[in-house]
Amino acid sequence: MKAALPMSDPPGMPPSYWAATAAPCPPVPGFDGSEKAETVVIGAGYTGLSAALHLAERGRSVLVLDANEPGWGASGRNNGQVVAALKHEPHEIEQRFGQERGAALIRAIGDGPDLVLGLIAHHRIECAARRSGILTAAHSPKSLADLKRRVEIWNGRGAPLRLLSRDEMEAASGTGFYAGGCLDPRGGAINPLGYARGLARAVMEKGGAIRQKAEVRAINRTRSQWRVTTDRGGVDADSVIIGTNAYTGSFWPGLQKSFLPARTPQLVSRPLRDNVAKSILPGGQIMSDTRYLTVGVRMHEDGRLHLGGGNGTAGVESDALYAPLARHARLLYPQVGELDWQYRWSGFMAMTPDRYPRLFELAPGVAAALGYSGRGICTATILGRELARWAAGEAGIDELAMPNSSFRTLPYHALRGIIIDSAVRYYSVRDRGSDRGQAPA
Repeated sequence: MKAALPMSDPPGMPPSYWAATAAPCPPVPGFDGSEKAETVVIGAGYTGLSAALHLAERGRSVLVLDANEPGWGASGRNNGQVVAALKHEPHEIEQRFGQERGAALIRAIGDGPDLVLGLIAHHRIECAARRSGILTAAHSPKSLADLKRRVEIWNGRGAPLRLLSRDEMEAASGTGFYAGGCLDPRGGAINPLGYARGLARAVMEKGGAIRQKAEVRAINRTRSQWRVTTDRGGVDADSVIIGTNAYTGSFWPGLQKSFLPARTPQLVSRPLRDNVAKSILPGGQIMSDTRYLTVGVRMHEDGRLHLGGGNGTAGVESDALYAPLARHARLLYPQVGELDWQYRWSGFMAMTPDRYPRLFELAPGVAAALGYSGRGICTATILGRELARWAAGEAGIDELAMPNSSFRTLPYHALRGIIIDSAVRYYSVRDRGSDRGQAPA
């Protein structure tokens, strides 16, 4: 499989459910090369927009540059889950980063939904936000035992997770497929593109500037500042924040080789019959499962069923990318029959080998945050806020919520097409084996 470059996807928003329902993007002019700013932010996704907003609120001069419109990348294409956790348990985080730094990171991530939903409320962002909780569905008895341990660990740290029996999970999800599950009431759901566009509007209302059609080509040191060069001119700044995640270009040596970009799909149906729609996730929660190739499931207020994930590729979009999601919908909800999928789209997420995000100080005055591995809404918003503190001179890079990472490239990055597609095939087989064992009688 030949790997595709994320930035080679067509310009303009894909024909997604998010694009069809989100508030319009605020008018964003192109870059003409005459701008000035104390801080240049590269990337108008969650990381960059959060950083720009928090800097603008401090009265700092900030300019956001993006090759496309705000939210064009993964920030406008994901499943919209607002999750209060990384992909690791608390003790694993503390083992990795030490007790003090690990505990600080756990607290920051746990407060992530408060930050995201607080920004939404404060800036009146229209993005269908709701805080009804996150369901995690156990796809096997072993995974239910793992969830039981997870709930006990988090309860011991004050988090209000609750274990659900098979019957409770069936009542909450509308399917008898799962062995049980857990509920984290801290989480919620949003229209992710609406959130990105709302952050962009807030940045501009606070005096920050955003420019589209400004693909960054290079970052170079001048005598006293950093020169950010685009295909339409350049701008000098005291500091540079990079928030391009999977859509990182070649403007900084090796940065785009520090993670593996993987394309994941989303499917949204036409509205279901009212009685059927009300039987699926009746409490309004958003759900993901414990399969390695995690599937996210949610119901929209207009009665549409939405599935995301469950497959991936390093290559271009194809019909085969979406087939496992449609099959999984039939497995979970056979009562809906053959669905008419009105919307389908995909986007790239940045996967790191250990699934921890990366915070890099690439040089004095240049920092990057990326590699969210499917947990970008809260984590990117948090790290954007933290990088604003760094750029404003309020904290050193080692004083932020996320510990600074040692910069290194992946020596196997050139083989990413083979690696990602081989991993997807392997875990698809494993997950299907577990699915057959769990299928309700």
